[in-house]
Amino acid sequence: MPRSERPEHEMIYRATEQWVDAALRRDDSLFTPGEAVWTSSLLDELDQRFVQSPDESSDAFHVKLERQLSDASPKAIQLMGEVIFVHLLVASPDSYRADTKRSLITRVLGWAESPVEIPSSLDTALEQGLAATGTAFYTYRPFQLQLIIEFARAWKREEQSERERLLQDPWAFRDFLFGVPLPKGAHAQREALLHLVHPETFEYIVARNMKTRIAKAFSELVSDPSRNVDHQLLEIRGKLAEERGTQFMFWEPDLLRVWQPDTSPWGQFIHWASRLYSDASFDAMERDYKLEIADRLTRAKDALLADGEWLELFRKAFNSPNNLTSYHMHRRFLQWCAENPEPARAALRTMWEPGQTLAERVQGFFKSVPSDAVSGKGTRTTLASFLMMAVDPTEYPIFQTTPFTKAMELTDHDRPPAEADEVGLYEHALGFLDTLASEASARGLEFRDRLDAQSVMWLVVKWSIDRVPLPENERRALARYRGGELDDDDAEEESAIQQDGVAVDGPKLDKLADRLLIDAGHLERIRKLLEDKRQVIFYGPPGTGKTYVAQELAQVIAGSESRVDLVQFHPSYAYEDFVEGYRPTQLAGGNPGFRLKNGPLKRIAEAAVESPGETFILIIDEINRGNVAKVFGELYFLLEYRKRGISLQYSDEPFSLPENLWIIGTMNTADRTIALLDAALRRRFHFIPFLPDEPPIDGLLRRWLRDRKPHLEWVADMVDDANQRMGDRDLAIGPSHFLRDDLDDEWVELIWRHSIEPYVQEHFFSEPERWEEFTFGRMRAGASADPGLEVEDSGAPDSAD
Repeated sequence: MPRSERPEHEMIYRATEQWVDAALRRDDSLFTPGEAVWTSSLLDELDQRFVQSPDESSDAFHVKLERQLSDASPKAIQLMGEVIFVHLLVASPDSYRADTKRSLITRVLGWAESPVEIPSSLDTALEQGLAATGTAFYTYRPFQLQLIIEFARAWKREEQSERERLLQDPWAFRDFLFGVPLPKGAHAQREALLHLVHPETFEYIVARNMKTRIAKAFSELVSDPSRNVDHQLLEIRGKLAEERGTQFMFWEPDLLRVWQPDTSPWGQFIHWASRLYSDASFDAMERDYKLEIADRLTRAKDALLADGEWLELFRKAFNSPNNLTSYHMHRRFLQWCAENPEPARAALRTMWEPGQTLAERVQGFFKSVPSDAVSGKGTRTTLASFLMMAVDPTEYPIFQTTPFTKAMELTDHDRPPAEADEVGLYEHALGFLDTLASEASARGLEFRDRLDAQSVMWLVVKWSIDRVPLPENERRALARYRGGELDDDDAEEESAIQQDGVAVDGPKLDKLADRLLIDAGHLERIRKLLEDKRQVIFYGPPGTGKTYVAQELAQVIAGSESRVDLVQFHPSYAYEDFVEGYRPTQLAGGNPGFRLKNGPLKRIAEAAVESPGETFILIIDEINRGNVAKVFGELYFLLEYRKRGISLQYSDEPFSLPENLWIIGTMNTADRTIALLDAALRRRFHFIPFLPDEPPIDGLLRRWLRDRKPHLEWVADMVDDANQRMGDRDLAIGPSHFLRDDLDDEWVELIWRHSIEPYVQEHFFSEPERWEEFTFGRMRAGASADPGLEVEDSGAPDSAD
């Protein structure tokens, strides 16, 4: 049952029972039994003096309340003290210290001519609390108290028989309570009253968002999702109790991880790693067959190094149960080995000869293997890692581009540099596995070796959801965490080279459109514009998602994050930073000197030349913050004439921009308008608007809120209102400020006060009367609020007592 069985909570339930008996069954007093205090007339007096006469000054709550009750009757003052007692009864010590509770109640009671005291039997209940109430419960206390008063006034209008029925029937009580008009910000108090009056039925959770998250996480246990969230929670509790007993809490670690996992990137990844690694089938499913493959490779290696018959043994190592390399890849490689046995033997000897570093093995191997036998950096790295399993599979596990890329994305780990070769890619991946093991160990999960780390990483990011040995609700949660299924590595390995354009998988573009809540047709138009000039600029005010969309779209078009690079221009950024320039270094003999080094543009251009069948994309963030003409220099010419070569400032060899290198720039119109950009630059780029009142950004925030935070749709109203007041689309407030999975009432206010308001003040610096229109209180008051959401009112917030 929802009622807490912790001994320290029993005094809270006893105090509540006294209140129900004194105030709801009778017109008695909680502090002075036998005296009429919870009466209709005294409640009406509080309504007139407190509810109907709000004090909107910035003074502390108790100062304002004392003014409001300055001429109140002694009994009304006592009633307010008892109302505050009921209000604070649910708040845990972490939310309100006991002495703070007592201080406020005693202060209010002291305003009467003959103050009463809190009875000792009730005073002990203030030591504890049932729930963490959050800042809104404190900041918007007037509205919490208003709800209690209005609830009690409505209650007193009911016949005694009806009151008894409501006290016996929890669902009828809920209907009655929810029929009382809800003041802004008073949801927590309503949830508290539900549990206090009917603790056997309603959870002691005062945050409705939390209730909703729990119900959603365990939705497969709900027979009728159309019923209210409290019905759903009661049904979920009943079904979970069959295995856990009736006294479980939704805060128990294994349940908490289902509905409220660790929000840090590594914490979430390790959570799923732990769930899958602990399964009894882990070795059989992921480790044993890899060791078998390594054993076959070792037999082939030993035969080759002994100058024996190795080719057939080597070929068998690629047979079942091998699923680590694609058939189309190793078929070509094995065919080359069969047709060129001696060069193949020499190449493999280079890979397997003892006493060499990893770099010496891999680089020496690929010097001897033609690109038509194994092509593509990612594919070549996979083959190298596969062969290294013959050396030690626990030290050198398999590398596959897609799982590693996804795992790095989920953990916010650094990606390998675009210029990394096969050795660089593999060493970066091994470093990631070491970091994974370290992060896991810090959270109590120990791996035996890198092979364990690689195996569990693959399970987390790529194991078929239908085969994951977890309950259905956890499988769904894992699917949501991944953000969609991954595509097979084979698709990347076998992508065709198109002469007349770059093929982009339509379903991938559709998936991206769904994830970004942007029309797929708009993304396709951007792709066509990119293909046309090979360079575009996204422009719009801050917070419209320009950089984020650029990165996500670039990965889909390029097919791999390793073929995407990002640089950010700034006022001191120069040609030498972007293209090439001399950098201080230590020369031979330890003497200081300078060495010509490539910048990000030349590095990604060289990578694109080496892989002409792939698309590479360079993202230039905030391109208008730099001196573009100075940074680009002679490259202006190459932006328009890709096939022509020119001499650079510091190089003798001609340089050209490859056709398969595309550029996406972003610029904030709040900093500088397009009209101020160099005309030569404007001619060479397509410009794509990211403006809040035009597609694809128009309505994006509202779509996102409806999809993920429907109770916060009022935020879209507030942003739209603010942008209309701004009167300048180049200075508009973008949606990206609020596109975060942990968005709630508190975050909305924090973002507005500490991101939006300073931004507006900057632009209306000399017009304080203008930027004062955009304060959170004023804007929030004008937004249409969801009646089921706890939000701030425009009144002044309460301060500490």
